[in-house]
Amino acid sequence: MNQILSMQQSQMSGKKQPKQKKPKKEKQINYGRPSDKANIVSIVRVFCILIILFGFTLIGDATYGIISSKPKLEDAINVTANSIGSNVTIKAVGNMPIQSLNYRWNQGEETTIQGNGTVELEATVQIPTGNNILNMSVIDYYGNKTEYQKQYINEQNDASKPTIEISVSGNMLNITATDETEMSYLTYSWNNGTPTRVDIDETATDKTVLKASIEVLKGENTLSIVAVDTEGNTAKRTEKIKGANKPTFTVSADGTNLVINAKDDEGINKIEITVDGVTSEAAVDNLKEVQANLPITPGAHTITITVTNINGLAEEQSFTATL
Repeated sequence: MNQILSMQQSQMSGKKQPKQKKPKKEKQINYGRPSDKANIVSIVRVFCILIILFGFTLIGDATYGIISSKPKLEDAINVTANSIGSNVTIKAVGNMPIQSLNYRWNQGEETTIQGNGTVELEATVQIPTGNNILNMSVIDYYGNKTEYQKQYINEQNDASKPTIEISVSGNMLNITATDETEMSYLTYSWNNGTPTRVDIDETATDKTVLKASIEVLKGENTLSIVAVDTEGNTAKRTEKIKGANKPTFTVSADGTNLVINAKDDEGINKIEITVDGVTSEAAVDNLKEVQANLPITPGAHTITITVTNINGLAEEQSFTATL
């Protein structure tokens, strides 16, 4: 009844009562059908694959950068160019096999020496007359090319080459190199082997002559000689030298006779027999086989026998014998 009165009072007063608010409905979230969920998963997978591929690309670029920035291998080659008179000797020495040594004078044509697996290359070249630039370059084992330059002035006065003479004495061969000014050195080699160098004696009073004496090899061999003067003028000589063997012999006693049987491939020139200081010579006719007999008185004797062939090579034996 109070409520009725209240309502009536409100109406009587002419005031409107406020409307009561309706309760809000809760919104329902629709997560889609199962096919929509599968599409979302596929999109996520594709996106992940793209990210992975992009990562591989970045790694590849980084690896390329590391490889590209790696220092190139290089062999430190020592190159020298030393002049003797009007010649220059270029020498390149490395730790690894050198690919090539190249050189040219001024703007002229380039000469190339291939390494062929060697760690040392050498070339001797003549300096042109006047003021010149020697351009050199080497390519090392790894393909690196290094260039060098050096200036040379050649005011040549001596243009003549040395002369070379050879002579054989016994089993020794004598080489004599002569020049009108001064000799520098000579080299010789047997059968294209490693050359042996002989330099001029700086204390020699006559430096225009340089001599060398070498032993002759047995059999037929090729001797190559190079003689160089102080102006760099070079002379070369190649000869076939036939080196003979020494003769061989045996000694025996026949009663009071001393019997010597000697042999030589080329021929025997002489047989000398010394008994107790007295020397006698047996007659021979340059035969390859010779028998010599020498009567000796009975008793003890000191004997020396020397057999010499037609090439001057000698074989000697000394002994004490009692007949």
